Amino acid sequence: MRNLFIGMTFVVGITIAILLARYHASLYGDLQPPGTLVEIPRNINADHVARLLGEKGIVKNTRLFLKVLTRNNLDKKIRAGIYEFAGRPYIYDVIDALIKGKIAYIKLVFPEGITCHEIGKILEQEGICASAEFDDFAKKQGLEGFLFPDTYKFPYGVSKEAVVKKMIERFQDVVQSIKPDIINLSRDELVKIITIASIVEKEAEVDSERPVIAGIFYNRLKRNMPLQSCATIKYVIGNKKNLGLQDLKVQSPYNTYKHRGLPPSPICNPGRKSLEAAIYPSKTSYLFFVSKGDGRHYFSTTYSEHLSAKSFYISDGLSSETEKKQ
Repeated sequence: MRNLFIGMTFVVGITIAILLARYHASLYGDLQPPGTLVEIPRNINADHVARLLGEKGIVKNTRLFLKVLTRNNLDKKIRAGIYEFAGRPYIYDVIDALIKGKIAYIKLVFPEGITCHEIGKILEQEGICASAEFDDFAKKQGLEGFLFPDTYKFPYGVSKEAVVKKMIERFQDVVQSIKPDIINLSRDELVKIITIASIVEKEAEVDSERPVIAGIFYNRLKRNMPLQSCATIKYVIGNKKNLGLQDLKVQSPYNTYKHRGLPPSPICNPGRKSLEAAIYPSKTSYLFFVSKGDGRHYFSTTYSEHLSAKSFYISDGLSSETEKKQ
């Protein structure tokens, strides 16, 4: 009799252990690969959400899922959006995410000096909009130069308009932190600064040289000298390493070898250091600069000095800037 009791106790214990194990396992969904996305539409009830998550294997114990929601009056608090899951989702973590609206985000990285065309390519890769669509939108809105390059997080399904709004707000915050009274400038004055900053962004590699290069461009504008920036031509023909004589003859208002004054618009979206340089340029007598080939430049006041520097550095096949006396 005693042996029978021990045997029954053992069987009951094993049964309970199995049931507990199954219950515990049911609290976790199926293994999800990294980046698994599930969209919870607007205006659907908790039953629909449970079925959707059950079909995706995010939640196995849909009855418990609904029970927790209704007991805690959370069934009306599920937030719509796109959610990301990985590994074996724990049912209570899933509920917490849905109630708190912990939606999935995409990270967009826009480096300093990026153009609107390049931004459009990134947005197309992320499925936000077609590159050509963004090109057209950016041109109509005059966005070049005013989209601050930075790392951003956006919810999945974000529109191009929302991306642009965030980047412009960041631009405004940055320029006002550099010069609080910049809002008092006219549109033309602001565009001039941003255009100079965009050219500096493309010409300079060393931060300490940015204010000097900005000062040179302001000096040339004051003297009605053409800016002669290779970067403005590259904006038209593409990012070619070294420009040839034919490139300098390209017919475009962005050709600052042929046309005096500023190009029609900024040529990229400059970062903070270039914006600072354009707002607070160095007070210098320099009018020329030539690349040393290591990211730095040699600066000259006179054309004869510039020719000597050009001869020295060009002898190694290196490119130069502001080459002609005007």
